[in-house]
Amino acid sequence: MKARVLIDRRGTILSVDRGLQRVIHRMPPGGGDPLSYGVRKFGMIELAAAGAGVRLRLQPTAITDRALTQIMFLLADLRPRRMVLTHFAGDWCHEMVPGIDALALRIEQLKSGPRSRHLDKAFHAEELVADPAVTAMPESFVRLMAIWTMRGGILPDDPRRPFRRAHCLGRTTLVEHAGDSRMLVAFRGRRLTHYGAAGWSEALGRSVYEQPDMRFSTAASQVYGEAHARGGPILEACEGSIAAPSGIGRRSIYDRLILPWQTEDGRRMVSGVSHLRGRVDWKVPANLALSSTSS
Repeated sequence: MKARVLIDRRGTILSVDRGLQRVIHRMPPGGGDPLSYGVRKFGMIELAAAGAGVRLRLQPTAITDRALTQIMFLLADLRPRRMVLTHFAGDWCHEMVPGIDALALRIEQLKSGPRSRHLDKAFHAEELVADPAVTAMPESFVRLMAIWTMRGGILPDDPRRPFRRAHCLGRTTLVEHAGDSRMLVAFRGRRLTHYGAAGWSEALGRSVYEQPDMRFSTAASQVYGEAHARGGPILEACEGSIAAPSGIGRRSIYDRLILPWQTEDGRRMVSGVSHLRGRVDWKVPANLALSSTSS
């Protein structure tokens, strides 16, 4: 099989050149990259194989069952040891997938969209196995865990550097254990906007418990507090409602990776990195009041 092919909505295997010929004639002016356009708009699946690795690029809501079946047959023949799933959700997202069965489940989840399973709870977290060989996880999580292992859990002089290298700085929170047993927010990424556009800066230097939504903050502080006692990664699938001072609430479904760190001078820190799966915003005072009530 060629190293790079396209699968159309009928399940037909095409060379990239032939697939692009079909797309180019149907693209509007200024449609951008023809291959990306074909994946997003026409439901094509790009499969690129190199050595023992495979990368799939697809738009989950556009692909057909016939195309998906063809992909599974191809992967069964290739038997890749490493797989990366690239899918479009406002931007291209990359995830490491441990096996074909896990890939099928993940694509089905992406096709159906994030669905709330715990509407009766303000916050719910389900712990997962923090091993990329067992659990499908975002590529940034895999990178960050490798950096954490390589550094032995020691942060450099610039504590943002490992998260920048793992491409997850914008969705990172760093907390520091203070001498009086409090945990203070030392850094919050600019993409964490659930408390408003300025929430990333207003939280700095404040206790985790002093965030606008006490119920959500309490749940977060519990897992931060466990990190050093465990001495290893904590991976969770989370769903929670967050109330913001603006009056706009948000219910989010996301993955969260917690890692314990130390600085070179012995201070203890914990990082929490999130990967958003989906969210719903609302502006209902009754819901906001319920969400922000301390448990």
